[in-house]
Amino acid sequence: MTDGENPGDMARMRLSVYLESLRARMPQAQYELLTEVLRMWAEAGGGTIRLKMDDEERELFTQEVQHELLVLMGLIGAQVPGHEDRADHVVARLGDGEHAKGVMSLVPPDVAGDSAKLREMRDKVDAVQKQRSQDLAETEAIARASGMLPPEPEEDEEPRP
Repeated sequence: MTDGENPGDMARMRLSVYLESLRARMPQAQYELLTEVLRMWAEAGGGTIRLKMDDEERELFTQEVQHELLVLMGLIGAQVPGHEDRADHVVARLGDGEHAKGVMSLVPPDVAGDSAKLREMRDKVDAVQKQRSQDLAETEAIARASGMLPPEPEEDEEPRP
């Protein structure tokens, strides 16, 4: 960067160029889904969002699209003063845990090469997913008991439409 260049301007330019490269190389439907998810994430202020996708959207939301989403999140994060280094973070595949499958995370390059740190991160995500699953099951049980949801079908019953 030369004197007088604003790091925020550089980060915005880098994001813009990356988005254009994705638009050129991704199928349109995947690019549109990716940018819609990115928009929802940004409007929620970053962090965790819960997505409800239909079958077609789930098919489009491949591991590659999720990878690009993480890269874009890093490029957006790099626009925050003091966090310019996020543009250089890489996507690390953390693998499968017992409750979380296909876990990926955006990490600094030095962390990407540290298998112990990556395993620790995966285990943490797995524990959070386990807790979420337990909380959801408990919430659904309470809703069913209070009549807010229909009873679960018996194992030998056909599910209701």
